[in-house]
Amino acid sequence: MKGYSLKWRLVVSITVIFVLLWSFVFCWLYFDLAKRLQNTLDERLSASAHMVIRLVQQLPLQDIHSALQHETQDINHPNLIACEVSVFSSNIAVEQKIVARTRGAPENLQTQKTGFSTWRYQNTEWRSYVIQKGNIQVVTAEKLQLRHSLLKQILQSVLIPLIATLFLCILLILWIMRVEFRPLQNISNTLIKKKQNLSESALYLIELKSQNTPKEIQPFVDNLFDLIQQLHKSLENEKSFTAFAAHELRSPLTAIKTHVQLSKLMLAQSQMTDHAAFKNLEQAEHSINRYEQLLKQLLLLSQMEAMTLQPFQPVSTDIGQSLKQVMLELESNYPEIRSNLNLTIAVEQTIQIPETELNIILKNLIENAYIHSNSQQTIEIQLIKGKLMIVDHGIGLADNELTLLTQRFWRKSSQNNGHGLGLSLVKLILERYGYSIQFSHNQPQGLKVTIYLDKRL
Repeated sequence: MKGYSLKWRLVVSITVIFVLLWSFVFCWLYFDLAKRLQNTLDERLSASAHMVIRLVQQLPLQDIHSALQHETQDINHPNLIACEVSVFSSNIAVEQKIVARTRGAPENLQTQKTGFSTWRYQNTEWRSYVIQKGNIQVVTAEKLQLRHSLLKQILQSVLIPLIATLFLCILLILWIMRVEFRPLQNISNTLIKKKQNLSESALYLIELKSQNTPKEIQPFVDNLFDLIQQLHKSLENEKSFTAFAAHELRSPLTAIKTHVQLSKLMLAQSQMTDHAAFKNLEQAEHSINRYEQLLKQLLLLSQMEAMTLQPFQPVSTDIGQSLKQVMLELESNYPEIRSNLNLTIAVEQTIQIPETELNIILKNLIENAYIHSNSQQTIEIQLIKGKLMIVDHGIGLADNELTLLTQRFWRKSSQNNGHGLGLSLVKLILERYGYSIQFSHNQPQGLKVTIYLDKRL
């Protein structure tokens, strides 16, 4: 599963919830305000019409026209309520006479039905209220555009603080998350900053336990601390056993080797070199030498593991010079190896590994390639910018075997002369100094080993 940030996921989730909640509140507020504003302004229209008709009823019928004309002459505001007063004739029921009308009022006010109605006149929507009492009819009307403008102003006065509050809440959420997630962020930064060994991790967890750690992650810290302690103790016991066993077996093995050599010398002095016992002693000496080499590698592996817990000062070593020195050392054991090696140094490069340990790496890799390759095939050693490649044309490995190469005591075949520790030692040294190694297939057959000379971040 792809990794994600718990903090930002929580911030986004809460922000989305706030936005949805604020949107719901705004929609509810919009419809409620629109409905209430419609009712309030309708009541204003109705109240205006009732007030006008009461005033008109107090005037003598013959004076209504002159009185209303005098009052409406000065009214010329387009945003006021439009009003029209008409009188029905007493002789003809259908005759209707407009006695007063505000300026800017629509001409079809008198044709509107009694009560409230919404209609359009010259591309403008109107809301009107019609009331009739006796021979008098009063129509009050208002542009719906004015209502929409008023509703917009009210919503703006509500929406701006609402949006400002939303942004303030988001900022508060970010600040609270940053403060509350600080312990987790500190742990993450410490783990990212550098690759810690078990001792450093244990010390860091001890410091973490003494700090104000949230109780939600306290069980994780406690169990992780116990696990690291147990793992550290187990690895220390393993390294101690390896070093102790290798050291203690070294002396008896040396004594056995001495006795075998003395026995061979005695048989040689007795001119019995063709005897079966002499051949058996030679095989025994060969096996002793092999196990001496195994003990030497175990001791070296134990020393390298102990050194991984210690700080080191970077030392630059010339790779080309080390390659030439290792090739000379290998000639003592494999006299024909130089004819099988093709060394190409494209650029002069250095590596931040001490010379002794770099020689161990190169010797193990070149020796491994020589042993497992065809004696007639050339082993390519190429030093190019950022890479050191050792390519052989041996029998090669299967895909699943590539991942097993650096496991301790793993060998492709039990008949091989190796011990399965060389590549484990190579990987351990490279990782200690921050470098990486890659094993891949060489086409059409063989193995390609690549050491990346750029340190890992």
